[in-house]
Amino acid sequence: MRVAHVTDVYLPRLGGVELQVHDLHTRQRARGDEAIVVTTTPAGPADIAGDVSARRLSTIDDGFGRGPYRMVRGQTLADVLRAHGVQQVHAHISAFSPLAWTAARTAAATGLPTVVTVHSMWTDVLPVVRRYARWQRARQWPVAWAAVSRAAAAAVREALDGTDVAVVPNGIEPAAWRMPRGHVEPPVPTLISVMRMVRRKRPKALLDILLALRDTHPGRFRAVLVGDGPLLPRLRQRVESAGADSEIRLTGALDRPAIRRLLATSSLYVAPALRESFGIAALEARSAGLPVLARTETGIADFIRPGVEGWLADSDRALASTIAGLLDDPGRLAAAARHNRGTAPTVDWQVVLDTTDALYERAVRASSYEMGPVR
Repeated sequence: MRVAHVTDVYLPRLGGVELQVHDLHTRQRARGDEAIVVTTTPAGPADIAGDVSARRLSTIDDGFGRGPYRMVRGQTLADVLRAHGVQQVHAHISAFSPLAWTAARTAAATGLPTVVTVHSMWTDVLPVVRRYARWQRARQWPVAWAAVSRAAAAAVREALDGTDVAVVPNGIEPAAWRMPRGHVEPPVPTLISVMRMVRRKRPKALLDILLALRDTHPGRFRAVLVGDGPLLPRLRQRVESAGADSEIRLTGALDRPAIRRLLATSSLYVAPALRESFGIAALEARSAGLPVLARTETGIADFIRPGVEGWLADSDRALASTIAGLLDDPGRLAAAARHNRGTAPTVDWQVVLDTTDALYERAVRASSYEMGPVR
């Protein structure tokens, strides 16, 4: 099967969508599918420019705007799909994804079976997306819609006026994150979080909680915040001003092996974001055996049961009080860690591939319908 994954954002940019699309198409190619990536993200200086499975439309003059979020004409995209003999289109949409939206509309209009996966939370932008979807008559498109969690799917369903939306989780290899036997807990409980240092991920809110906790539980925990982004210098300055350098460390960006090593010496993973459509980093931490504390309204709730794999909080105050309670009663933390080390999560790449294949079959059935001409 020749499948085209169409995404506005792709490597060498780093992010959840970029890595998921890369890993999914790589696994499909490994099993014999002729999967390619179509994107408007320019190649980096050293990659990937030689990656024959990536078709970068940012090099085509027939577009508008600057990459990766560039407008590409529907006919241009249809010509690219035809030239590659594409039999199945898989469009990957976040919030603002002009290429992926065009791909979904164009592929469906030309009769290609089409799956659309939404990777972000539309809750905050619901009115805007609903207006756009109604203007485009997206509810009538003969495509199979999906989102990466139940929380994300609920928002997509609402934006599309009740259209059926399946759940296709993001994928990881749990065994690759598992801690080795003989793991020893650090002498002082260590909290860890991995995120981009941007407002949407709420690193400032987490830092507020940690600094307040430092006052009530002095010397009783350490914290490591991993990730890069525009907020990082300001956050580091705040930690330094508070004299908390020895207790709260901001590492900047790290590769996967370095993150695994940090998880192996940590006690609790904390995810403060509200608009977390899935939570790949949280699932990796849970696979490593760490209990996870996250917000109730996120996609993390799909794989964290309160009191079993971790805890869910409905406010920042509840987040802070839960951490304090776990420091005061470390037996609860230890019990969740024992469960997570002894029980693998149910989400893995085989589940993702099987669910995706079922959606492709559904898209084939839906493609027998007709819609208006490509605009």
